[in-house]
Amino acid sequence: MKFISTIYELKNLEKISKYTAGFVVGLKSFSTSETALFTFAEFKAISKFCKANNKELFISLKPLLHNSQIESLTISFKLIKDLYYSGVIVGDRGYYYLLKELGIKNIIYNPETLLTNVFDVNEVFRSGMSGAVIAKEISLKDLKEIIKNKEGQLFIVGHGHLKMFYSKRALLKNYFSKIAFQYDYNKDTIRLKEKSRESLYPIIEDEFGTHIFRSEVSTTLYNLAELKGIDYLIIDSIFHDDDYAYEVLKLFKEGPNKTKIEDLKNKYNEQWDSGFLFTKTIYKRD
Repeated sequence: MKFISTIYELKNLEKISKYTAGFVVGLKSFSTSETALFTFAEFKAISKFCKANNKELFISLKPLLHNSQIESLTISFKLIKDLYYSGVIVGDRGYYYLLKELGIKNIIYNPETLLTNVFDVNEVFRSGMSGAVIAKEISLKDLKEIIKNKEGQLFIVGHGHLKMFYSKRALLKNYFSKIAFQYDYNKDTIRLKEKSRESLYPIIEDEFGTHIFRSEVSTTLYNLAELKGIDYLIIDSIFHDDDYAYEVLKLFKEGPNKTKIEDLKNKYNEQWDSGFLFTKTIYKRD
């Protein structure tokens, strides 16, 4: 199992690389729900660093592919494809066919919630893609079944805030406009609170829409032995910083440390849980 991480700033590449096998990065104008969106020049610098330090590098393209993006995406990847990187993680099958035409082969499918069973995961591999990001909402029992019967490389989000809701609408912009309140809704510091619950849900808006995340941080730190068949485990530091990614990666590499975990949770004022690992699956697909 390899640990790969998101990153905020280029200056922290060397520090974080001490505990990570590679990085997952977003590209400006094409990526969403990432810690940072890098320009071509910045990506080029990241690529150069990863190649020199034998680190893997994955480009994350989560949005659904729109016809209006095809031309600019094609132009960008004609420049990118000759640089060093390990693969492209895509949220829409349309990317696969577009990138395939450009000669880009290592494509990982991440439809967020769809890959929940062995059949669906292996269908991804049989269709030509080399990797699959398993849905975050399935149980450890179902994960182990997929691991046992996989036909390609498996990725999971092993630590971070999991996205629970998405709308293509600009909900924050519309809300603040309605109440005539001036606020920078592009910040990642906004939290949503229901009247009936104490939880605070991180919410962000970008050019692709509005995204709401779980209030708790989901972690697989205590279940690594049972997930050893996973090829890549992603540490997603969204709503945090690079120091957080460094400390979490260190815990994953060296093992759980109760004192350090509590210090980290207190510093970032957050709660950790096991996500959906031990949530019973109610509805099963035949």
